Amino acid sequence: VHKKYVQKALVASLNKVGAEVVTQAKRELKDATGLKAGVVGKKIKKDKARKNDETYSIHIKSRYLNAIEFGARQTKKGVSAKIWGVRKIYRGAFIGGGRNSGKQLIFKKRKNAPKRIEALHGASLPREFERQDMAKIFNKKIKTRFPILFKRAVEFQMMKAQSRLR
Repeated sequence: VHKKYVQKALVASLNKVGAEVVTQAKRELKDATGLKAGVVGKKIKKDKARKNDETYSIHIKSRYLNAIEFGARQTKKGVSAKIWGVRKIYRGAFIGGGRNSGKQLIFKKRKNAPKRIEALHGASLPREFERQDMAKIFNKKIKTRFPILFKRAVEFQMMKAQSRLR
C-alpha cells in the first residue's frame, strides 16, 4: 500500500470521527445545559485534519450565557427561563435592552444596591464540557469508531487507485 493512499485515508477517517465526536458533544451539552442544539453548535469551532496537519481539534468558546438564550419569557411574577433543562421563574427579573449591544437580555435588581441592575446568567459551555467528563466519552467513541472508518477509507482509496490504473 502506497504511503499517499494511507495518508489520504487517515485524514478522511480523522475528519469523520471528529464530526461524530462534535455531534456527540453537541448532544451532551444540549442535555446538560438546556440550550438548543443550534445555539450549542454555533459555539463549537472545528479545526479539521489536513494532508500536512493530521490533527482534528474542537474549540468551545463561550462566556456565561445570558438567561435569554434559554427560552426565556416575561411573566407577571418575573421571567421564566429553562436553564439547566428545568423551567424556573426568576422573581423580579425583567427583559430589557443591553447597554452597548441593544440585544434583549434578562436583568435583575442587585440585592445590596436596588437602584443598580445586573444580568442574569445561565450555564457556560466550556465549564459544562469539563464538568461532564467529555474526554472519557470521546475516547470511548474514538476507540470504537476510528478503526472501522480507517479500514473503510483505506479500502476506498485502494479501489480508487485500482480504477486509475485501468
